Amino acid sequence: MTTTRTEDLGAFVAGLDLATVPDDVVETTRLAVAHNLAVAAAGGRLAAVALRWSESRWGGHGARTFLTGAELAPPDAAFVNACLVHARAQDDTYFPGFTHVGAATIPAVLALAEATDRSLRDVLTAVVAGYEVAAAVGRVAALRTTAHGFRGSGIYGVFGAAAGAARLLGLDAEQCAHALGIAASMAAGTNQTWVDGSSEWQLQLGAASRSGLEAARLAACGATGSAAALEGDSGFFAAFVRDLAPADGVGRELGTVWATREVTFKAHPVCAILQEPVTAAASLVRTARTARAPFAGATLTLSPAEAHYPGTDGMPVFEDAGAALMSARYCLATALTRGSVTVDDLFASGEPERVAGAQRVEVVADPRLGPREFVLEVTWTDGRTDRATGAGVLRAWARPDLEANLHRLQGEVPEGIDLAVLAGRALGGLDLPAAELVDAVVAH
Repeated sequence: MTTTRTEDLGAFVAGLDLATVPDDVVETTRLAVAHNLAVAAAGGRLAAVALRWSESRWGGHGARTFLTGAELAPPDAAFVNACLVHARAQDDTYFPGFTHVGAATIPAVLALAEATDRSLRDVLTAVVAGYEVAAAVGRVAALRTTAHGFRGSGIYGVFGAAAGAARLLGLDAEQCAHALGIAASMAAGTNQTWVDGSSEWQLQLGAASRSGLEAARLAACGATGSAAALEGDSGFFAAFVRDLAPADGVGRELGTVWATREVTFKAHPVCAILQEPVTAAASLVRTARTARAPFAGATLTLSPAEAHYPGTDGMPVFEDAGAALMSARYCLATALTRGSVTVDDLFASGEPERVAGAQRVEVVADPRLGPREFVLEVTWTDGRTDRATGAGVLRAWARPDLEANLHRLQGEVPEGIDLAVLAGRALGGLDLPAAELVDAVVAH
């Protein structure tokens, strides 16, 4: 009997057992939970709107917001917490799908897990389900949908949140398929936010997390989703990709090829495309050979998809910090001048010397380069030049990498939050109550 794409995805979600997930996939998921919660703890300055919104809600209980511990209904908590995770743009990234899967999935799963008194084991199982499903949809379509103006995190993140929430709720295969079908109708978000420098880039992740959670809850209450929600003539691929052919590949490798292994983490509060170029620029500045002279000019060469990604070529002054963290010109000029990019830098784009620095950086597209490959060429005022390249392969983080990043972030989180405690809980025993994970990112 032929099954639909959502039915195959639903069967995978309902049948997922953490005991059958490869150890390295479980480890990456643990690191992802710790990393994403840590950047949420350090994200309050950039998520002021979401935190103010949480204070204006009229009641609700069952789950808490990070930082403040305000009690809200799980969908509202998922919305606020997803905004916090994404606030620094330092949350994890699934590059093949241009999607911040963790920012949509983890808040939805944790909100439900706290409300239903579940364990870390349940959280990890649900998060793996979310990562794998979002990746299954996004990796075959993201290049096409981005070209049409849609933002991957908005239109694919909702599938991760729905799959994670459905698994956490223990829905059967049919209900999980319905949840994903409903989620397909809730997918939303464009990249115009990066062009105009507006703030909905952050809210898109909150909406994806909330919508995915609600899709699963509605399915649990008997709502049905289109059986051919993905591959139908008027379904997701027809609307967003404008081509049905790629839909045939969705979910074919689930449980065999683990996309969670390709989830990468960020050391800097800049967009995923710029992580390695910024690291390379900062490294050049830190060397004794180059530190004595300012940079005179720089050229960053990227693949066409990344060079032309909305916001990459942005020029200050920026009204929103999101536009600053997307701008290759601004972030590279900052790294080449100051040796790093911090959250404070994202709010300083109007300073004349920063504008002048960004004007000395050029972004070039080269079709010979693939995803995540780059060439950075820098000329210094004393006439010397440097060149750095990236091969397109991002090294997976291990526990020492996570610990080093948490150490860097600790000074940016509110008093009363200890990121070492957070890491110990996320990397510890599987019977830990999910509520204790939330406790670790609430300022006491």
